[in-house]
Amino acid sequence: MFRKVIWVVIALVFVSGLTYLAVSGSKTLVTTDNGKITQSEYYDEVKQSSAGRQVFAQMVINKVLDKKYGKEVTTSSVNTQYNTLRAQYGDSKFKQYLSQSGMTEKQYKQSLRDKQVMQAAVKANYTISSDKLKEAYENYVPDTKISLITAKSEDDAQAAIDALDSGESWDDVYKQYSQTNSAVSGTGQMAAFDSTNTNVDSEIRKAAFNQDNGVYSSAPVKGSNGTYYVVRTDSMADKPAQSKVEQKLKDKLTNDFINDTNNQDAMKKIIGKLLKKANVNVKDSDLKSALSGYYTAS
Repeated sequence: MFRKVIWVVIALVFVSGLTYLAVSGSKTLVTTDNGKITQSEYYDEVKQSSAGRQVFAQMVINKVLDKKYGKEVTTSSVNTQYNTLRAQYGDSKFKQYLSQSGMTEKQYKQSLRDKQVMQAAVKANYTISSDKLKEAYENYVPDTKISLITAKSEDDAQAAIDALDSGESWDDVYKQYSQTNSAVSGTGQMAAFDSTNTNVDSEIRKAAFNQDNGVYSSAPVKGSNGTYYVVRTDSMADKPAQSKVEQKLKDKLTNDFINDTNNQDAMKKIIGKLLKKANVNVKDSDLKSALSGYYTAS
C-alpha cells in the first residue's frame, strides 16, 4: 500500500491540525482521571515519532513534486486506474480492502495520484540504458485478448475448469460460475492488454501470456487480491517493432524501478536532487532530520 493506515491518521493531524495549533494548541483531545491530553501535546508526540517524520517527509515530497510534475497527471488517468483496480477486486471486496486500509475512496484516489506524480518525476530524471531497453523489448508480449471467469471461490473456479474439460461451452460455464466483474463484457471478454499494462492483475497476465490461443488455465488462477479466476487466451497480436512500443517500455521500466525495494537509495538520490532545487527549508527543529536521508543520498 502506497500509504500505510497510520500515515493516513497522522497526515490528517499534520494537514488539518498545524494551522489550528497556531491559534489554539490547547484544545483538549481527551480527558482522564489522571489528566488530559491536548492537541499540541499530541502533535508534539507525533512529530517526534518515526512514523510522524515519515509522513512529514512524504508530504514535503508530494508538495515539491506536484508543483513541477502534477500537471502531467490527469483526473482521468487517476479515475481509470481506480476503476480498473475496483473492478478487479469486485465492489464488496474493494470496500473491504479500503476499510482494512483505513482509507476513504477520496484518500485512495489521492494516493494513486501521488504515486502517478512520483512516477512522472522519476521518469523525467531516470536514465534508461539501451541494454535495458533492448532486454525489455525481448521480453515484451504484445496486445492479448482474453476471456475471464471470476469465480466466487477456488472450488468454483476448479468446478468451472472441470466443466470445460468435460466439453461444456465457455459461455454456459461462464453463466454458471462467474461473478459480476465490471472489467469484462459479454461472457468475460476483456479489452486487449500487453505486458506493460500494470492495471491488469499480474497473475492474470502471467496466465494469459503463457498459454496458446484458445487454451484456458488448467488450474484456478489466484489473483493478487485473493480472487480466483479461469483465464482463457483468445488471441495475441503480432509483435510490433521496438520503436512502436519504446515509450511503453520506458514507462514500464520506470515503474519497475520505482516498485523495486532494492532501488530505494537510487530513488532517494533523485528525490534529494529535486528537493534541493526546490529550496526546501524546514522550520521546525524536531522535523529538520526528516529529509536528511534524501539530501545525503543526493
